This record gives sequence, C-alpha cells and structure tokens, in this order.
Amino acid sequence: MSLLDALNKVKSENYDPKKDKVGNGFEPIPDGTYTVTLSNVDHGAWESGVDYVQFVFEVTLGDQAGRKEYYRPILSQQKKDGTKMPDSVLIRSIKTIQKIGAMVGFEVPDSCFMGETESDDYEEIQNAFRSAGVLGKVLTLEIKSSPNKKDPDNPYRNLAFSEAEQPQEIKVEDPFKDQEGPDDSQQLSDKDIPF
Repeated sequence: MSLLDALNKVKSENYDPKKDKVGNGFEPIPDGTYTVTLSNVDHGAWESGVDYVQFVFEVTLGDQAGRKEYYRPILSQQKKDGTKMPDSVLIRSIKTIQKIGAMVGFEVPDSCFMGETESDDYEEIQNAFRSAGVLGKVLTLEIKSSPNKKDPDNPYRNLAFSEAEQPQEIKVEDPFKDQEGPDDSQQLSDKDIPF
C-alpha cells in the first residue's frame, strides 16, 4: 500500500481528527473462513516478563492473503492478581493446542503440558511443533467475533480450526544431472572477477 493509498483509505473512512480516535491503524482479519498456513510457533516474553507461546497463521488465498492471525493460549495457573486461573481456561487452551496439532497431522505430546513452569511448557510446545515439521502446513481457520462487555471496542475473537487439503509436492528432476561437471580449465578464481 502506498502512502497515497493509505491517505485515500483514511478519507474513505470519513475520519474526523477533531472527534475520532486515532487507534493503532490495525484492522483485524474480518470474520470468515480462511485457508491458512501454520507459519510459526514462538515462545517469547512481554516487556513485563510474562511468558507466552504464540501460534501464527498466515492467510494463503483470497482478499486477505498475506495477513496474519495470532493465537496465544493461556497456560498460567494464576491470573495477574495471583488468584487461581479458572480450570475452563486451561482446558480450553490445551484442547485448542491439541486441535491445531491434529489439523496439521501432529499429535501433541503430553510432555508439552507437564513442565515445572508455564515457561517450560511454552518452550516445549514451540520445540515440539518446530521439530514435527508441521510449520508451513495448511489448515482452515474460522474467525467469529463476539461482544466484549468490558471493552466493547475490542470484541473477542473466537477461532475454530479444521483440516484442509495439503498441497501436492511437485517433483522436478534436475535437468543437468547427466552432464559432466566443469573441468579445471573452466574454474574461476578471484582474479577473474572484475570487482
């Protein structure tokens, strides 16, 4: 998007700088069903020091192609205020991680949820998905928003995952496989390169 395109987008929204909020300019992927790739699983930490694991999905087809959706499950057994995390939150997170794995052909091992700390679990999840060879696999992502009573400007994003047909690998033979390699007279040295 060029700067002119961005300006035209602002104008099309009838943005009034005297009344309207600037926001961060981020528009989430609209509700709908998308073919996506599991492009990354990453363990990191916020500036506050709180750990997370993040699943990154990239839309592969349609008007939203190239856009990314992020899912960060909660495996902390305590809330920020120190009270116990509801069991339903932990169960939903584990089920969702297992669902993502299953949709890309990976059975998530129980060891991903048995670490000494949530940080250990996040690291184990990252390593398990990366070593399973499932990054780049295709799945279907359905996004449905629902109202957030505490913060109406930021609705909840409900993600549902299902299987998608994996692209077929194209096998290409090396067209030069039967040719002999260069002999010593065809070798270049540094003095043969003009720069």
